[in-house]
Amino acid sequence: MKDELGLDYPVLSDEDLKLIRKVELVDPQFPKALRGFAVLDKNGKVLHSEEIDPFGEQASAIFEFASKKVADGK
Repeated sequence: MKDELGLDYPVLSDEDLKLIRKVELVDPQFPKALRGFAVLDKNGKVLHSEEIDPFGEQASAIFEFASKKVADGK
């Protein structure tokens, strides 16, 4: 997917919700992810996590925000 979209950063899949639980984006009523995003540094530290719905309307702003968070390291 990374290559298909021409992205400069990895995109993850988390079928077991391990990372989703770490970034606190798991739905408390069902075993599924909430719509949102998380920014992690290269060591796996969560820099930011936010539930956001509808996600699609915010996607371009999220990419810019995430890039800035990673650059700032916080």
